Amino acid sequence: SPACKMLGKMLSLLFLLGFVSAVCSIKLGSNTNVTINNASPRVDTQGVIMDVHDGNTFYLNGLYYYYGASYGLCKEPSGGNGCSDAGPGNCGFQLNHNVSLYTSPDFATWTNHGHVFEMHRDHPVPGILFCPKVIGPNLQGDFVLWYNWLPGSGSFASSYYGVAVSPSPLGPFKVVTPNVTSLAFADVGDFSLFRDDDGSGYIIYTSHIQGYPTTHQMSVEKLNTAYTLSLGSSANSGFFGQSFVEAPAMFKRGSTYYAVFGQCCCYCQSGSAVTFYKAIQPLGPYTSGQAISGAIPAQQTNVAQYVGANGQADYIWQGDRWQSAPDGIKGHDLTYWGPMSFDGQGNILPLEFLKETSIVVDTK
Repeated sequence: SPACKMLGKMLSLLFLLGFVSAVCSIKLGSNTNVTINNASPRVDTQGVIMDVHDGNTFYLNGLYYYYGASYGLCKEPSGGNGCSDAGPGNCGFQLNHNVSLYTSPDFATWTNHGHVFEMHRDHPVPGILFCPKVIGPNLQGDFVLWYNWLPGSGSFASSYYGVAVSPSPLGPFKVVTPNVTSLAFADVGDFSLFRDDDGSGYIIYTSHIQGYPTTHQMSVEKLNTAYTLSLGSSANSGFFGQSFVEAPAMFKRGSTYYAVFGQCCCYCQSGSAVTFYKAIQPLGPYTSGQAISGAIPAQQTNVAQYVGANGQADYIWQGDRWQSAPDGIKGHDLTYWGPMSFDGQGNILPLEFLKETSIVVDTK
């Protein structure tokens, strides 16, 4: 809208002076026009940069809950590869990673609720946290956090999932399983969680990370009713799609299930193109679609469903723009949000890189 464009020009000037903003919203009835800026760090209602990465977003009772890893104020390595000095204690691989939560009524104004999980405080042994995702409520009314973690010392030869639970989506989350052993496949990496319309939960995850003839393979697996364990090989899709892949997302549109993931990209500035797969059942079989994000310098972290114009379900692609922080601070890396479109057969149309875009969010 003209008002948002005018405000955007003012914000660009403020950004040059050291202030940042990445959203603008104008309310028209129950619909709110939200302008999203992908060229500046996002800030919360206090004007503080949002340190929230490789997490997920869901809608519940009039609020969007945005969880993610906070990486702190360490200086990331120079260049396009944030893993150039990967190792315990180095930036992006420290023991002080936390899970932060922000909420919003309109996908534009985000309130910081602080850390709902702190690795050094809440996990039983020192570890490096990545990729936190929250699902819920389960049958008991609880919310469940899964996170990928690596041992805090030695090599990165082993990788695990931990699970923590809270009676509230606001946390705090308490560990119930520090190492999930029920999965069909071992040596795990990036993952995402999906809650179906009937309340069933699923995990889509990368496994066989090292020491296998084919590495970094993807599968979907059903969770128990508490969402704290998986059901193992008896409820697994089997490997599908390309290998050497990570950063998956899973969602449902109408009666079609989608799995979306791309090539491995360790804190890479260039980003990673993702391919979508479709199925009529959550465990597949999945058929391959096309690559959809090759033009975007970001690594996928989530596909979020939001309430669009007049209450319809719409979707937004979320990714991390690693090595992009204007001040070089890891926690200030930018994120990318882009609306998704579909053709008449339900195929996801290719995304284009947009420094600024807009969505309509129904806030009634």
